[in-house]
Amino acid sequence: RLSKDQVSTIAKGLDADVAELMGRDLADARAPYLWLDATYVKCRREGRVQSTAVVTAIAVGADGVRRVVGLSAIDTETYAGWLGFCRDLRSRGVSGVKCVTSDAHEGLRRAIAECFPGAAWQRCIVHLERNVCSLLHAKRQRKAAGKVMQAVFAQENPAMVRATYHAAIDAISSFSQAAAGLLEDAECDALAYLAFPAGHRRRIRTNNVQERANREIKRRTRAVQVFPSVESMIRLVGAVLAECDEDWSCRHAIASMDLLEKPAAPEPAIGEEAAAMAERLVLVAMESAGIAGKAA
Repeated sequence: RLSKDQVSTIAKGLDADVAELMGRDLADARAPYLWLDATYVKCRREGRVQSTAVVTAIAVGADGVRRVVGLSAIDTETYAGWLGFCRDLRSRGVSGVKCVTSDAHEGLRRAIAECFPGAAWQRCIVHLERNVCSLLHAKRQRKAAGKVMQAVFAQENPAMVRATYHAAIDAISSFSQAAAGLLEDAECDALAYLAFPAGHRRRIRTNNVQERANREIKRRTRAVQVFPSVESMIRLVGAVLAECDEDWSCRHAIASMDLLEKPAAPEPAIGEEAAAMAERLVLVAMESAGIAGKAA
């Protein structure tokens, strides 16, 4: 029921908000933690409907407050697409990055390594669990693998996390060597969070910050189904993220960044007691899924 002039006025207002969000000067804002992800939205491009990757970047600044620091639309999640996006973040002032959390998309990993040298890369443990389970064919095996990995990341002591991770590799190898090999190869990146303060680990080890934002984007774009242009898509998605950004700015800091100033404690070695406890935890997890593990 709105007239064309009313729609145009509303669109101009949204465009201004989105332009401010996407062009925000970040030169004075260091971002120790950065999350990168993409979600797909249908959009009409070059006369046909295409699935377009909407890529976003969310950071926690030195004040511990979350902020949307990047938004763009690319054809596909290629190295070139991600590299251009990450370079734009750097050019706008995103610096001081100590850890970047994302999924294991190869193009994204390469772009992170090139644009944020010296930053740790944290492989999202939720995505890792999905990747491992996707290599298992039996439903009971997938359930058992999920339970085992939950047991790993329920641990807080770094030595116990690593010991249980090793026990999980052994247990999952009885289902699939490929799944166990994936888990073994991913150890360094999946457990990168252990090098950071204990109060930060639970937040930086997953891409949950991005997943929640993506769910809100999907909820708001579902009513449109197919956007008539990239510009209209960016307008709506940008408005959604601007709302999220404003909401986050009104909340307390999600973590104390002062903890990063303290030197990291060396990770304790895995003792025999920790290894034995880890094996028992994995056995219990396997049995809870209805699969008996090897005798302790």
